[in-house]
Amino acid sequence: MQESIDFIKIKNYAVINLNNMFPVPKGQYSYLDFSRERNPKYKQLLQTEYRYIKSIQEKIRKNAANVYQLKLYGKSSPLTKRCNDFLKLEMMCREYKN
Repeated sequence: MQESIDFIKIKNYAVINLNNMFPVPKGQYSYLDFSRERNPKYKQLLQTEYRYIKSIQEKIRKNAANVYQLKLYGKSSPLTKRCNDFLKLEMMCREYKN
C-alpha cells in the first residue's frame, strides 16, 4: 500500500493508521521498557521501529493534526469516512472512570 496522510509506513516492519487514533486517559498507559524484553529479536525490532518513529515524529504529528482537522471540519470524503469519530472518543475518554 502507498503512504498517505493517514497511512505511514514504518519501513518494512509496521504501519501507523492515523485514521484510527484514539485518546487514552492519563494514567491508563505505560511505557515499554525495552531492556525487559527477553526475546533478543523482538527487542531489536522494537528498538529499530522506535528509532525510525523518532526520526519521523514531526511528520507523524503534522499528519495526525491534519487528519484530525479534516475529520472535524472537512467535507465528507473517503478519508473522513474511514476515520474514527474523534469527538465522540474524546468525550468518552473524559467520562472514563477507573
